[in-house]
Amino acid sequence: MARKVLILGDSTCDLTPEMRQQYGVGFMPLPVNVGDEPRRDMENVFPQEIFDYYRKTGRLCTTSAPNPSDYHEFWGPLLKENPDADLIHFHISSEMTSTYQAACTAAQEYGCVYPIDTRSVSIGVALLILEACRLRDQGLEAQAIVEAIHQMKRQVQVSFVVESIEYLWKGGRCSNLAGYGATLLKLRPGIDMVDGKLVAGKKYRGGNLAVYRRMLRQALEGRGDVDPRRIFLANTSFDPEVNRQLEEMVREFQPEVQEVITLQPGCSICVHCGPGTVGVAYRTKDGASAPEEGSHD
Repeated sequence: MARKVLILGDSTCDLTPEMRQQYGVGFMPLPVNVGDEPRRDMENVFPQEIFDYYRKTGRLCTTSAPNPSDYHEFWGPLLKENPDADLIHFHISSEMTSTYQAACTAAQEYGCVYPIDTRSVSIGVALLILEACRLRDQGLEAQAIVEAIHQMKRQVQVSFVVESIEYLWKGGRCSNLAGYGATLLKLRPGIDMVDGKLVAGKKYRGGNLAVYRRMLRQALEGRGDVDPRRIFLANTSFDPEVNRQLEEMVREFQPEVQEVITLQPGCSICVHCGPGTVGVAYRTKDGASAPEEGSHD
């Protein structure tokens, strides 16, 4: 008899509670510190509070990576309740945080836990989790799902544009911002996931919607290799009207898309990118190559 497969993520995957329930995805909230006060991401601290704290104090909230004992605490009850289960736990890129390494250390004490370094972030992680759920529902066993995801993650493309460089600049999460100098503070940087790292490349000027449109056009227009089943959008300043316009842009640039999912990143992401950040994630079709890097002013 096939073993049960449990799909797990943490608060960097940005799936909503409703989606986690719909797809049966376990959720591990990560630590977020508001000043000296420890909180749990998307349980007792939410993005607007993160933004308000920075505006009032000029200080960023901070994140803390879980340690192996945190994973034992999370996985233990799940395995006690499901002794015949294999666990697949998705993590933000190991280039950005030590969560994956901590999970690997903890997983050595089990024979049924598979940590995955997605080499991605936010909606890129969400995309891979839903692909894993699809494979689970098709009846694949854990090892086969893990192998498939390791192939798929090479096809996931993620791009963002931020409203202000301050959060990324102060948080030090973008690998090549130091070389841009103070002039970048007047621009809207585009950020791509490249080899598991956030890399600033494109530069945009103008109002929010105009910048979002240029970013989405560059990411999607004319691309015949985009998997049309699902495209993800992220908006840290979750606004229904803006979200509606973003979805219209996606459908304009990719008319064949079947589903557009817009999510608000949690605090673990918002701490580092700030308000007004919008991103897009999609998977390229099987056999397609990654898009070439470029830049637009």
